Amino acid sequence: MGANGRTDPADESRGFVLVTMVVSLTVVMAFLGLAIDVGFEQYMKVRMQAAADAAALGGARELAASGGANLVPAARGDAATNGFTNGQNSVTVTVNNPPSSGYSTSNGTAVEVIITQTVPTFFMEIMGFSSGTVRARAVAQTVGGGATSCFYALDPTMSNAFSVSNGVNVSSSCGIMIDSNSNTALTATGGAHLSAPSISVVGRYTVNNGATISPNPTTGVASVSNPFSSLPTPSVGSCNYTNYTAGGGQTVTLNPGVYCGGINIANGVTATFNAGTYILKGGGFTLGGGARVSGSGVMFYNTYAAGYSYGPINFANGTTETFVAPTSGTYAGILFFQDPAVSGGTASSFAGGTNANLTGTLYFPTTSLSFSNGASAAYTVIVADSVSFTGGVTLNNNYTSLPGGVSPIKGGQALSE
Repeated sequence: MGANGRTDPADESRGFVLVTMVVSLTVVMAFLGLAIDVGFEQYMKVRMQAAADAAALGGARELAASGGANLVPAARGDAATNGFTNGQNSVTVTVNNPPSSGYSTSNGTAVEVIITQTVPTFFMEIMGFSSGTVRARAVAQTVGGGATSCFYALDPTMSNAFSVSNGVNVSSSCGIMIDSNSNTALTATGGAHLSAPSISVVGRYTVNNGATISPNPTTGVASVSNPFSSLPTPSVGSCNYTNYTAGGGQTVTLNPGVYCGGINIANGVTATFNAGTYILKGGGFTLGGGARVSGSGVMFYNTYAAGYSYGPINFANGTTETFVAPTSGTYAGILFFQDPAVSGGTASSFAGGTNANLTGTLYFPTTSLSFSNGASAAYTVIVADSVSFTGGVTLNNNYTSLPGGVSPIKGGQALSE
């Protein structure tokens, strides 16, 4: 204020500038706080959407494989694996079949997952907003072969890519997908009987000489890709064992490792395989002469290397095999894994009076597989270049021992809604 009692204009100007700066700073801080809080919620939204997608796909696979009994636990299990557990940290995971909204409300094969979470704010709390709600929604269903199938013949042109003959009775509790476009992609002959919930063929099929197929295959379908194409191959190190052989009625125990020249067991041997990964570096795996082998939590990776040529899996001559695949980790559900780099390899066979109780996936992407006399197991998935069946076979689909209780085949697709 000046000497005459009047307000000094300079003081007024300085006061106005100060008020303006305070107001401006408050506005800037508010916008900065809003940006930070919105950015955090967007980050949570991205993570949540990935979890919802995974949960919907997992739920769709469970629905296709085993029905709706374990649908909700399976979907919520996948959401939890991805960081959002129902009932914890203000998270709610809602699973609907069919979806409650969108384009698929009448689609009984579609699964909707909605995840919501209340998240705190950091800066906007000073503006009276202490929390916000983040929401993500996903819808998925199995399509084509998808996870509804547990048998795949991958060869795109081969005749008899899938064949049953000589009175064989092949029964599958999940679908069959045949990629071959041949007019004889699927053949049933000689009194053979084939049954599955669904049978899909890119090409055509033939039935003769008293054989039956139930239901009638769906032909002209679109081919599906190798369901394990993204499965990483194990690293192959130096030899732990070379030309391993056991015979003469021995009782032996084998340990995981690299078996250069393969494994050969025969002549009444009883062999126990400890849990782990067995790398067959050339030579394959041969059983014969009434050998009895067993192992739980085992995977056999069949490959080759310089000096060790590829050899097939060959179980024959009255052998008994009880093998169970791992139930956790990268190779959960995978029992036999043929190196996809193999070209022109000899066909593998489970035949010749074997009693094969194989719980897991038989994966032979570039070689043929002959499978027969298979005893019942919790589940057996076959993915091969081609397959022929000449003995009683039952393919089940009880995946309850695996993560999320779903098939190791990651079939299904997200639906855009």
